[in-house]
Amino acid sequence: MRDAASTHDAAAVVASGRRLLSASSTLVDVKFCASVFAENTAAIKDQLKARSLKTFIVRSVTVEPVLPFLAVEAVLANLVLDLRVGGFGSYFDELMSPQSELAKFAPDVVLILLDLEDIAGRLPDLCADGLGAEVHGEIEEAVTRFEQLLRSFRSRSSGRLLVQGCVVPDLTSLGDVGDANVQNSLPNAVVALNARLAGLCRTISDCIFFDVDRLAARTGRKDWRDRRLFLASRLAVSALAFPVFARGLVRSISSLVRAPRKVLCTDLDNTLWGGVLGEDGPEGIATGSAFPGNCYLEYQKYLKHLSARGILLAAVSKNNVADVHEAFQLRSADLALSLDDFVATKISWNDKAASLRALSTELSLGLDSFVFVDDNPVECAAIRRELPEVAVIEASVPEPWTLVEILSDSALFDAAVVTDDDVMRLKEYKAQAQRAEVANAAGSRDEFLASLDIVCTVLSALDAPLARSVQLLAKTNQFNLTTRRHSAAEIEEFAASTGGQAVAARVRDRFGDAGVVGLALARNEVDSCRIDSLLLSCRVIGRGIETALLAYLAEHAQSLGARKLIGEFVPTKKNAPCADFYTEHGFTQLPRSEHSDSILYEFDLTSQTLPSPTWITLEGNASHELIASAHLAP
Repeated sequence: MRDAASTHDAAAVVASGRRLLSASSTLVDVKFCASVFAENTAAIKDQLKARSLKTFIVRSVTVEPVLPFLAVEAVLANLVLDLRVGGFGSYFDELMSPQSELAKFAPDVVLILLDLEDIAGRLPDLCADGLGAEVHGEIEEAVTRFEQLLRSFRSRSSGRLLVQGCVVPDLTSLGDVGDANVQNSLPNAVVALNARLAGLCRTISDCIFFDVDRLAARTGRKDWRDRRLFLASRLAVSALAFPVFARGLVRSISSLVRAPRKVLCTDLDNTLWGGVLGEDGPEGIATGSAFPGNCYLEYQKYLKHLSARGILLAAVSKNNVADVHEAFQLRSADLALSLDDFVATKISWNDKAASLRALSTELSLGLDSFVFVDDNPVECAAIRRELPEVAVIEASVPEPWTLVEILSDSALFDAAVVTDDDVMRLKEYKAQAQRAEVANAAGSRDEFLASLDIVCTVLSALDAPLARSVQLLAKTNQFNLTTRRHSAAEIEEFAASTGGQAVAARVRDRFGDAGVVGLALARNEVDSCRIDSLLLSCRVIGRGIETALLAYLAEHAQSLGARKLIGEFVPTKKNAPCADFYTEHGFTQLPRSEHSDSILYEFDLTSQTLPSPTWITLEGNASHELIASAHLAP
């Protein structure tokens, strides 16, 4: 690891650290890795494009021994945490005061780690008699107090929030039987408190609930806390649980700043089913209710559940197409999936890396949104080598029952929010295939687009809903002119500012509703309107939606007194498809600054017009007044 560090090879440093920790995760080893990672922070951020996050911990317990584990787990997840820890027990002042250390730090992420006695300290006494007449009231009061803290912070900061719940107590005076059967036992009360806190988090932008009790239950609540150390030093997590606790925190932090992967590409032989189709035939493959076929059936059901919330499934297999179709037909009663559940299939004897590249092109999705699952270590190694952006999961042939656990334990598909647009994703991709058929038969592009009967509805980004607007900002790369990953609170700020615009675009046509697929953030400044963000889902690129959205911005900006429209393009590795967007729409490029990657463009609203495409029916420009205050007023 030191050798890798001496050459400033960030990938080798992280890989060496990962190998060391997989063999031993003692405090000495973790501190060593944390030290080497810290020395190579610049290289890790530059070479691996690790995201840097200013992270503040608000706490009522001792957290210092966990910090090296937290720093290391973050780097392994390609994050770099600039950590600050608030004063012990000063959580009220930190969250409420505009002059607190937390406020001065201006964090990207805030971890709120409080213990039960600091959230609802009266609960143990109120539950002790077994009747718990005041338990519900104590929970409601505790949640109200907590809400005051969170909303006070949110009113001044757009930092993302992580709220830790409480571990369900393992030892109470009612005993195991009483805890299980008495309605207002302390364990039941803490479960109810956690549920209310999680519900509160859902009402506050960029705020998620960290279910620490879930981790404790997996580890074993008896081993989660060292009671002697807690009573002596307020250390709420035992040394044994440090790695699990830190990994859980980082997993939740990642979900606040990253979008989940979008596509799972699965092999068939010895992955989706047991055995090799070409050798065993449809009747010989293992799937169904009997072991070991039920291991594969469990995996199929897991994929079905991923698909239900919008993860696209693709089959990538070296097989004969006719054999695969026969297997799905003859064994349909023993399979949880049908071919209709897959957005695409690549069944051939071609190189699998080539198949994944083809899928990326067909779906208009970057390879960094793909997960590849295969039992063959050679195939897995080839994908890791040729397509490092793709996440690779190697299925175990001797232990097929482990695959669902491996997938579930990964953070690849973590999402704190699931939207209607996610759920409809497979249906929309199927509709896209129908559009492609019509396009091939049409005489011209204009004829094809006119035949779609496209309707673009402009609505407030707050009503998209807001979670979908944040999701678009986090996930969209190809047609994203600035790639700024604004938080929900920052979108609300655009909406609330004088002359601000925060608008989304919903698109439908005769083949279906694509959902909310576009977003724009802009703000009037004196006599000009500057477009901060303009983006469009790859699913609707090429239909003129981007032009319609730009036309709406121009019309609305002019109605607010703007004489010029200022567009900005920030080049990235992925947004080349929209590099010429502004010049293609009549904007003039302004002189570039030597100290900025941004390219600015100007459009004179007094002498030029930006018409919306004739084949699009644009709704919302006349009927919706989207100035911010209209959406934030009580």
